[in-house]
Amino acid sequence: MKLFFFFLFFFLLDLYFYFGISPILSGLKGEAFYKILYWISCVFIYLGIVYFAVNVHQERHFTVHIILSSLFFIFFISKLVGCFPLILDDILRLFRFISKLFQVNNETYGVQRLEFLRKSALLVSGVLFSTLLIGIKWGRYNFKKNYQDIVINNWSKLLDNYKIIHISDLHLGSFNNVKELEIVVEMINEENPDLVVFTGDLVNNYYHEALPYVETLKKIKAKDGKYSVLGNHDYCDYVMLKRSSKEWKDNFNNLLKLQKEMGFELLLNEPRIIKKGNSHFNLVGVENWGAGNFNKDGDLDLAMNNVVDDVPTILLSHDPSHWTEQVLDSKYKIDLQLSGHTHGMQFGVELPGIKWSPAKYRYKYWAGLYRKKDKQIYVNRGLGHLGYAGRVGIMPDISILNIKSKS
Repeated sequence: MKLFFFFLFFFLLDLYFYFGISPILSGLKGEAFYKILYWISCVFIYLGIVYFAVNVHQERHFTVHIILSSLFFIFFISKLVGCFPLILDDILRLFRFISKLFQVNNETYGVQRLEFLRKSALLVSGVLFSTLLIGIKWGRYNFKKNYQDIVINNWSKLLDNYKIIHISDLHLGSFNNVKELEIVVEMINEENPDLVVFTGDLVNNYYHEALPYVETLKKIKAKDGKYSVLGNHDYCDYVMLKRSSKEWKDNFNNLLKLQKEMGFELLLNEPRIIKKGNSHFNLVGVENWGAGNFNKDGDLDLAMNNVVDDVPTILLSHDPSHWTEQVLDSKYKIDLQLSGHTHGMQFGVELPGIKWSPAKYRYKYWAGLYRKKDKQIYVNRGLGHLGYAGRVGIMPDISILNIKSKS
């Protein structure tokens, strides 16, 4: 029944958009071809949705699903955004109709402007569609190093310029290219980091997705070790497996074993002390805790148990909403939280003086460094992708964090 209403909604959207732009198509040479092409593309997307719905619980690697979902997303979002000028067009026509009823001057809104709005709908949809396609071709694996100095008040001067490389959200079920991941590893290792941290979402759902990449991720090197935490997708909750089932437990335990094989020490609501010469700091990792309907396996109290407050503390927590909901106003002295999860929505603008993404309407802290009170959070933009197999403006992120003491 849900699938029926799903199809009905998108069919009505397609129908509305079609009738909105059909007067423009009628003026083109080869009008019939363009109209047939429009509905063929719609049918192709519908069939893709059916395939996805039927096979979602059977696929172990999501390459085909990612391609289909990306195409579906591109078609849907392009038409949806294109509908806004058409809706404005209909509102203006409604005013014209009402003005006639009350014998108001009905020339207030001219026909030329309505024609302009129809053309705007087609133009906006076309530009967005093309941009998102380009994001698949040139944005998907366009890895970017983001350098950030972070000052921590009680950071030891002996640890000045301590280099932490922060990566997140690999989503290896969508990655589909070992060679590209080799490039990531090379980019990390050439920085000669002191510490490498990974803040969750190794896979989309199943541990199998990570198997082709184990040997590659083993090659990541860091002087003081590699540490990780789990993200919401690492718990295999999105394929409706019960946590009490053998299949869920086997999948989860195998995922934990893979983390160890890759050389990452997984922190499950627990702390570690990172020592460097005569100086040290706390590295604490919690399981995923997300606001709303996201799983809340993270236990901050358990993780911070016996953590000494007289040295700096860095917290690894996948979801930045954990910072706002629990960490920021907690009794614990947590100097810096490292998170991921948002992906920067894989779409936006990051230029000097300009930073925008639709992610900001869901997450107040969605990319980069933020400060509040005496605490800080850095949110990685993610290395992988989910749903849409591309990146526009917000590139795959290798964060190089330079931790410094306050002068």
